[in-house]
Amino acid sequence: MREIIEIFKAYNGTGYYCILFIIALIYLWFTEEDKRIRALLIYTPTVIQILFFIPIFYMIYNRLDDGTYYRILWLLPMTVVIAYAGCKVIGIHTRVGLALLSAILVMSGTYVYKSVYMTRAENEYHIPQEVVEVCEIIKPEEGKERVWAVVPLDLIHYVRQYTTRIQLAYGRDSIVQSWVKADNELYDLYAEPVMDVDRLSELATEYYCNYVIIDKERILEGSKPEDLGLTRIAQTKHYDIYRNEKVDFFD
Repeated sequence: MREIIEIFKAYNGTGYYCILFIIALIYLWFTEEDKRIRALLIYTPTVIQILFFIPIFYMIYNRLDDGTYYRILWLLPMTVVIAYAGCKVIGIHTRVGLALLSAILVMSGTYVYKSVYMTRAENEYHIPQEVVEVCEIIKPEEGKERVWAVVPLDLIHYVRQYTTRIQLAYGRDSIVQSWVKADNELYDLYAEPVMDVDRLSELATEYYCNYVIIDKERILEGSKPEDLGLTRIAQTKHYDIYRNEKVDFFD
């Protein structure tokens, strides 16, 4: 039960949003008369919350998909319930209700643009511009279906957002700690503090990678990339882009 409570606390952050949701839900229990709305916005969320806190349900869920129990809370229509209850209050007590709800929302919220996780978008894709530059350099030529590439771990989340025509040697599943990782020697090599270039060339060819992207600040050991069939074709601010001459492009 303690684990369930910890998951619930972590999901709700400061707790203000959760409190608003519970207050709105209780309010609708006593005021809403439409049976269809009650089924959708009252009965269903209530049942979901009850199931969430039942230990045996937690145990069964984790047997099927361990580590994602918080996603049960995604099923709660918190925004809709709060908004609907708020509209009902304003409909009955227009001025007082509007002032009260506005004050509650302002006091319970945070100014999102002060968050360290918020940055100004560099382009219309909302991904780092350097990722776009890398992708534009290695994307397949017109008429070709796709290319294969191995990229540093910090690019994994972005490449596939920009284009699906670049196939990666390993994906997001390799870097999410809570997921079961498939064995991937290239990922292990990129995770090492010092990269063995000879091993990199061998694995890049084994994984059919047409391109190899290396962070300029990475410490390399072994042979020079050029001596192993890795030709540097371009560079960006932080990355060197190599063409693996030992792997042909797919038609």
